[in-house]
Amino acid sequence: MAALWLLFPSTHSYAQDNVQKIKSLEVRGNKRIEEPAIRGRLTLKVGDPYTSESIRTQIRVIYEMGFFEDVQIEAERVAGGVAVAFVVREKPFITEIVFDGNENLSDDKLQEKMTIRSQSFLDQPQAKESAEKIRLAYQEDGYYGAQVTPIIQTLEEDRKRLTFFIKEGDRAKVKTVIFDGMKAVRKKELFKIMATREWIFLISKFTDAGVLKREELNNDIERIKEVYLNKGYLNIQVGAPTLELSEDKQWFTVTFPIVEGEPYKISQVGFRGNTVFEEAELRVGSKVTPGAVFQRASLRDEITRVTELYGSKGYAFTDVNPAVTPDPQTKTAAILVHIKEGDLIRVREIHITGNDKTRDNVIRREVRVDEQDVIDTVAIKRSFQRLNNLNFFETVEILPRQVEQDKVDLDVKVKEKPTGQFSIGGGYSTLDQLTAVADITEGNLNGRGQMVRVRGQLGQRRSLGLITLRDPYLNDSLTSGQIDIYRTMTNYTTYFEDKSGASATLGRWFSEYSSGSFALVAESMKFSDPQSDAPEFILKQIGTQTTTGFRTSFSRDSRDYYLDPRAGMRNAFNVDWGTRYLGGSNNYYKVTVDTMKYWSLPYDLRHSLRGRFGTVAGIGGRPIPLTERYFVGGINTMRGFVFGRAGPVTSSGSLVGASKELIINYDFIFSVSAEAKLNAVIFFDYGRGFDDNEKLVLGDLRKAAGLEGRWISPFGPLRVAYGLNLNPRPGERPGVFEFSVGSLF
Repeated sequence: MAALWLLFPSTHSYAQDNVQKIKSLEVRGNKRIEEPAIRGRLTLKVGDPYTSESIRTQIRVIYEMGFFEDVQIEAERVAGGVAVAFVVREKPFITEIVFDGNENLSDDKLQEKMTIRSQSFLDQPQAKESAEKIRLAYQEDGYYGAQVTPIIQTLEEDRKRLTFFIKEGDRAKVKTVIFDGMKAVRKKELFKIMATREWIFLISKFTDAGVLKREELNNDIERIKEVYLNKGYLNIQVGAPTLELSEDKQWFTVTFPIVEGEPYKISQVGFRGNTVFEEAELRVGSKVTPGAVFQRASLRDEITRVTELYGSKGYAFTDVNPAVTPDPQTKTAAILVHIKEGDLIRVREIHITGNDKTRDNVIRREVRVDEQDVIDTVAIKRSFQRLNNLNFFETVEILPRQVEQDKVDLDVKVKEKPTGQFSIGGGYSTLDQLTAVADITEGNLNGRGQMVRVRGQLGQRRSLGLITLRDPYLNDSLTSGQIDIYRTMTNYTTYFEDKSGASATLGRWFSEYSSGSFALVAESMKFSDPQSDAPEFILKQIGTQTTTGFRTSFSRDSRDYYLDPRAGMRNAFNVDWGTRYLGGSNNYYKVTVDTMKYWSLPYDLRHSLRGRFGTVAGIGGRPIPLTERYFVGGINTMRGFVFGRAGPVTSSGSLVGASKELIINYDFIFSVSAEAKLNAVIFFDYGRGFDDNEKLVLGDLRKAAGLEGRWISPFGPLRVAYGLNLNPRPGERPGVFEFSVGSLF
């Protein structure tokens, strides 16, 4: 506010007839703004007439500089005119801006929204504007009741702090989502893929379900359309959603207007532009057939299928573009797939970069395309999977680069990661109890792809030592070699086992996904300290025995990434044979079948089903060696059961071990953090171990369910599981917690 003080009397007539001249000009009260900067803005000069209008103009000019909150004029009559002084008071100088009360939005995020800055003069409109922008930032994040109050605090005489006091309140949640006009689709189907979902107590406490995300609303419109288009509703219309906020600003009602239309079926499917394949060949394996309900997802799969079909024959740049022509009268759609085949492409050269340690041949033997070969896009995809499965690289890229009309160079770019690991850790399982683990592994010895591992484990019930040497490609051939030397000491509570042994294994790749192995095994076992109620067949084996024989395996593994699969299948058939003809005392055979399949779902969801069956029997009247019996129960077999206790036990609960096992595991897997390779699992296990004279009866299988966390950590896979025994028997635990380091399920 400005005031004009005239320190000498004057009258209107006097001012009109005797206009005074300005004798001197002075600026007072300024601290940070230098006087020349102020004078430079003034248009009034010494010798100019002194009038009220000219003074008001200068006051306005000083205000417009933006640095002052008060400007006053002091005028004094002196000889020859008037001495004029502009007395200014500067705005508070903000040396610090702080936020108080913000828990859900960081200081950095709030700072981005502000227009006012520290080390500047306070501008009240800017402070109010910044407070409003902070409030809007909270509103964007769902806090519609947030209040922001700017307060000036004095630090020193010329230093001020601007504090934004924030009362966040609760985040507004989605109470109800209405799909106005929806008849053909269930609400549950839409919620599976939408970001906008209703708040569910407890579940939403641990997820973001039920929190309104405005930036996702347009995407949700497309997601709703996608569901309808996959049911044949080609004319589906989804309008912009309306949002209704409750009076207490705590709950939203979100309404999506929907006009469904009618479902369409496919009337005909045709191909144009194809010369490499006959139309009949293109139709083999197609899921887009006349009479079927139109599905956009199936049409996308068809584009991928045809593209890969051409890519497998060397037509890497084939363009597949379907045209859909709906007929509103018949409610059908005709699909015409236009194919632009392009040229047959060959690989001129393969260039490998980024491998400072790993030798070229280690990478080249995983690449499923050779130089001068016709390019095969399916083989390139498989090459990526194989290089990724080596676990030598952080990233892998395989990029075809066109160098001639019919030739490409294949650029294989890798970024290496450390393959030598030294880890010390611990874990807990119902067999080992508390365990300390030390592991030294080099998975890429001298860049040759060879593996050396030394592992030691010390537990309350089991201790082990293991040395492994493995070459996956002997002399770059399809044959692998491995040597294992080990010793374990295990307290099964019913008896104590001390086992040491060695094995030499030769493996061989038979095809892209199929392999087999043959191992020569020699073991020495000592069994001692039997419990008083141990079965007779255990008591008879107390002492020392030896096993010499063979372990054979045939497997087919098409999983895309064995550490964390999204799709694919693994099947294994194992036959072990211990024979006295090689000098051992044990004589037995053991057969195990193990199969697992993964299915990929939207939003990085997936599920898997695993089944295992095994049987072991003595040969020539010899008993089953205790070390070869099946122990069903624990994190690697039946979660929710203590080790071995989903199989036969004595009347006092001592472990016996089974001669047969049947286990079925179902996992529903969702990613918690894809970047950190952290997954959560909801599981259901169904299985049991059977005694020697027991028949395998499906109705006798045990059941368990629970939750598991899996982390592909820098020092190996980690698993934490809690399983519930769904039908506990007297003396059994209702639930079991286990923690495993360095093993896969």
